[in-house]
Amino acid sequence: MFEQLVSYRCPVVVCRDCNVHYDLRDDGNAVRFTELLQSFGFVQHVTEPTHVHGHTFDLVITNSETDVLSLRLGDTISDHALICFVLPLKKLPVKAQWVNSRAWRRLSRDAFASDLEKSELCAYLYALADTSVDDLL
Repeated sequence: MFEQLVSYRCPVVVCRDCNVHYDLRDDGNAVRFTELLQSFGFVQHVTEPTHVHGHTFDLVITNSETDVLSLRLGDTISDHALICFVLPLKKLPVKAQWVNSRAWRRLSRDAFASDLEKSELCAYLYALADTSVDDLL
C-alpha cells in the first residue's frame, strides 16, 4: 500500500486501527512498522494510548510534507478513542480561462451538409484514399 501511496503527488492521510502496539518500542512488529513508515517518508502522529486498555492502536499517518495540527484524543467510542485533528490544506486558486466557441444553436444543418458535400473530403474521396488521417485532419 505504501509503495502506491508514495507515488501520489498530493497530501496523503491514512487513518486506521493498525492492531500493532505502536507505543511499545521493544515490540518487533512496532519496530518493523516504524521502519517501514520511515523508509517511505511517512510519519505517524498519534503519541497517546488510543485503546481503553492502553497502547496505541489507532494511527494517523501522513507523508512527511503534510502537517497535522491540533491532534487530540476525544471520547472513547467502543473500546477505541476518537482522534480529532486539523489538516491545513491549501486550495489552489482557480484561474479564469476564456473560451471562444461556436453558437451551435444557430448552426444551419442544411448549410453545413451542403458545405461538406462541396468540400475536398467528400468531392474527391477516391483521390484521398492514400492520405493519412493526420493529413486529412
